[in-house]
Amino acid sequence: MKIRVLLSVLVVPLLSACIAAPPEIPLHEIPAGPLAQALEQRRRSFTGMKAVARVETEHKGRKRSYESVAILQRRFEKLRVEGHGPMGESVFALVWDGLDVMVRKAGESEPVKVGQFGLERIIGVSVSPADLCAVLSGNIPRVPDNAETSVRCSDAGWCVMEVHRDDMRLRVKVLMPAASVSGDTIRIDRIESFERDHLVFDSVYTYPHDDKSARFPTTITLANPERRAALTVYYEDVEANIVVEDSAFVLDGEGGAL
Repeated sequence: MKIRVLLSVLVVPLLSACIAAPPEIPLHEIPAGPLAQALEQRRRSFTGMKAVARVETEHKGRKRSYESVAILQRRFEKLRVEGHGPMGESVFALVWDGLDVMVRKAGESEPVKVGQFGLERIIGVSVSPADLCAVLSGNIPRVPDNAETSVRCSDAGWCVMEVHRDDMRLRVKVLMPAASVSGDTIRIDRIESFERDHLVFDSVYTYPHDDKSARFPTTITLANPERRAALTVYYEDVEANIVVEDSAFVLDGEGGAL
């Protein structure tokens, strides 16, 4: 009797755990070419954007919120992010002109060159300016030449593309319609970047619940769980695939208008 009781104590919870565990979605491998080419086509067709957003940052439990942030981007080669106060005054401005990362804070007359390390300290996540441009615009980072690419898909249309080259690994989860595969029809759900199997950044995208055809995200979260750091962008107004002039990426002492 004691043995039966002991077995029931041990086995029943195990069976319950097995029953409660959700089944994994089966994925089957497909040729990687069509999806990889569609995502590259999406990158090439992107010319730039102008957006207004609310931005939140978190680093080791400390949170900051910026209610009015303007984001300007030219392809994946230039970026300007400027926060504004309630009276329209500039609270901060960050500019990457393709060469240097410059920052001007409120009360400072001249911008300061902070470089890649400074960018990482500001957002809390190790990401290059070019990759940050890709994430903010709902695109994937540039795939290195001669990289190995594989794609696995579910019957529901969810696909995972993995890219490998040396110590770099990129994992991209997308929703891909069965009817056609193009940069305009693919919805990017998540991008994870690894180096030596170590997570560098994780970006997650959300879209309007009432618009299944939307391909530009309403919210982007860029995070590094190990550093307990995250950057969340809530887009309020976006003009995508527009031409942005070079003059927008000049950060002087007077803070040229966006």
